[in-house]
Amino acid sequence: MNTVLVKHLDQSPVRHKQQTPLVFKHFIKETKMLKSIEDYCRSLTDGTDTVFWCMGDESVLPLTMNWVENCQRLNIPLLYIALDLKTYLVMATKVPTVHIPQGNHHVFVYKFIVGQQIMKCGLNWFYTDVDCVAQRDFTVHIKEQLKQGTDMICQSVKQYAWLGDPIDAHSEYNCGTGMFGMRCTRENIALCETDYLYANGYRQAQTCQKFVNTHLKHLPKNYIKLLDPVEFPTGHNFDIDADWKVFHVTGKYAYEDWDNTKQFLGDSAKIDSLKQLGLWYI
Repeated sequence: MNTVLVKHLDQSPVRHKQQTPLVFKHFIKETKMLKSIEDYCRSLTDGTDTVFWCMGDESVLPLTMNWVENCQRLNIPLLYIALDLKTYLVMATKVPTVHIPQGNHHVFVYKFIVGQQIMKCGLNWFYTDVDCVAQRDFTVHIKEQLKQGTDMICQSVKQYAWLGDPIDAHSEYNCGTGMFGMRCTRENIALCETDYLYANGYRQAQTCQKFVNTHLKHLPKNYIKLLDPVEFPTGHNFDIDADWKVFHVTGKYAYEDWDNTKQFLGDSAKIDSLKQLGLWYI
């Protein structure tokens, strides 16, 4: 069996410019090709309490590769969940990768499936969509939030038509799950059971974001911490000159000419946007 030594690059953040790798650091021991999430969790160095991860398939491979490269340059530990064999073969030599073939579940159900497996290993987790880009290491901030007792972490979004009204504790914001995390608790492990999801409206909600807003945030003992919208912006409020940590490339950046009254182009526009912003690293 092949052995892969995973290396991560560190650098000082330079806004708007291509980042230059400086030194090698390691966040995991020397590992064999991973067979499972449990295999990955066992490989982590002592003292690790949170798994940072993303997932995807062939359709989002360029964005995945950019996000992984971006994180490696910032020395951010990342686990990639490959939902198909092709991306597993591409990514397994670049980043710790586990192949979980997509079955009958909607793709975003796997946030809960993978998250539950991580928590069963006794670890917290924080997920990011692959259409994200980081300006600086955000992991310490996330770990601090989880240590302070929050049950879940979500991005702040101003979307109401399909997500409903915000709860009082969240002011004018709803929960975005392009950045989504959970603290390891028995309650959260139970909430991630697929039987629980479908019994409580996931099939009707159809996406994890709507399910969080229509069900999870209304649970009386479930405290969801929303990330600062300036530090963790979406495309609706992104300012490249602000002091941001992670940008979720959505909103106008997925449209022709950065104009959401024009044609929606999806990932191709997101890639072009990242290149124009100087945030493309492959």
